[in-house]
Amino acid sequence: MADQEAEHVKFPRQYEHGGVTFLEFVNPDIVRDPGIVSCREDDVFVASYPKSGTTVTIEMVALLLNGADVEANRSAPQNVRVPMVELYFKMFIRFRWFFFFFMKIYSFLPAILRYRYLKIPLLTPEELDSTDGLKFVEKLPRPRLIKCHLPYQFFPTQAIQKKCKIIYIARNPKDVVVSLRYHLKNLPPYFYWGPWDTFYRTFIDGKMCHGDWFDHVIEWWNHREERNILFLKYEDLIKRPRETVRETARFLDVEVTKDMEDRILDHCSFKNMKENPSVNFGGSGFIRKGIIGDWTNYFTVAQDKEFDKLYGKRMRGTGLDFEW
Repeated sequence: MADQEAEHVKFPRQYEHGGVTFLEFVNPDIVRDPGIVSCREDDVFVASYPKSGTTVTIEMVALLLNGADVEANRSAPQNVRVPMVELYFKMFIRFRWFFFFFMKIYSFLPAILRYRYLKIPLLTPEELDSTDGLKFVEKLPRPRLIKCHLPYQFFPTQAIQKKCKIIYIARNPKDVVVSLRYHLKNLPPYFYWGPWDTFYRTFIDGKMCHGDWFDHVIEWWNHREERNILFLKYEDLIKRPRETVRETARFLDVEVTKDMEDRILDHCSFKNMKENPSVNFGGSGFIRKGIIGDWTNYFTVAQDKEFDKLYGKRMRGTGLDFEW
């Protein structure tokens, strides 16, 4: 076989730490020392491997915490209400005022021109501030809801020590890799338009951003019995949403009425999520399909067999399985 290393996707300024590949916007200070993140006992984290249903899970959790106040969830972009703590876009941080004025001018362009052709989302001043997640999280009022894609080994140490509530959402890996490719295809400054085969190979070899999917998910699964961790599956959220809302409410010690459940389910439906600008990051089309089984449109027969073999090997004995 040809040198597999040559077939891996190489993103600009990516780096490795502890055998895990990270994109440049993951704060290396947190990766090197997860203890620098200051946590409070009432913090709630939503954790995941990227493109595993994080956005809809955050909306569900936020509504459970605020009494199903849908308008509050729509009041500001999700990445301002629930920032990603490890996010660190050096370019936006260093040249904030330039981007602030640029966005002011940019906002006058039609949305279709901004995104479809220029492929740059429209960011608010608060969103620009949130690109330094570590500092931005410090400004949030209590109780804080925080997003994090870091593997367990790099997760904020204080969150684990102080027993902050952590909700981990996982999704079947075949759909994850397809969704992740589309995400990076439209994510500035990457805009990855390379071949599917290369992207697939990078993922199954564990060289994708945020590391090996199996390592990421299994490590969190192995800690699922800890009282401050709830392990959810995206497929359950799609197929059994009411049960998932109730399970999450119990974990958060929140009482929900049927009316609250109905409002949460309506808000978190794919149709409403797709049309909700507060979760689509400036009209960037962040919410794409949200279905189970989209991978069948991309995997070749050979890739499907190869992946199934790897999945069987890596998941054997874990007790964890997914719906495809």
